[in-house]
Amino acid sequence: MTKASTDPKTTLRWLGQVAHYVAAGRPLPHHLSLFLLQGLSPFLETAGEISLDQAFGTRRHGGISAANAMKNAQRDDMLRHLRNIHPEWSTLAPSVASRRMRQAFERYEAGRWKREKSASSAPSSEPFTTFWRVLNAGMRMPQEARLRQILEREIQEPV
Repeated sequence: MTKASTDPKTTLRWLGQVAHYVAAGRPLPHHLSLFLLQGLSPFLETAGEISLDQAFGTRRHGGISAANAMKNAQRDDMLRHLRNIHPEWSTLAPSVASRRMRQAFERYEAGRWKREKSASSAPSSEPFTTFWRVLNAGMRMPQEARLRQILEREIQEPV
């Protein structure tokens, strides 16, 4: 296993497993020992010039944190799903769908969101349910160009 083959989600999951074994006073399985060694080595060899985030691959140079990457992935999945189920957007090209989704989001944020943001649950109808969830989780709605890329990814890589 190499550091390059792990994504931030895997890294966080494996660090959680390391913590579980350590807390229980149990020896680490071989794969977790290698993972820990490969993550700590660059940090130790450079006397901390390479951060632990970079060494473990949870933050690339100039990148975002693993937590934000996971939030963005969750948001992107919700937006792809919304496009698939929404009759107005499901048959449109990603460029057109992204423009219309972004416009609908801006109208929601300027109007209904102001009334619904303190609600304890999401509205029951789409696209408002997804828009509420995105905003309620403190996530940002991507701009049109990025939203188009997110929707295009679905065509290339089914979710």
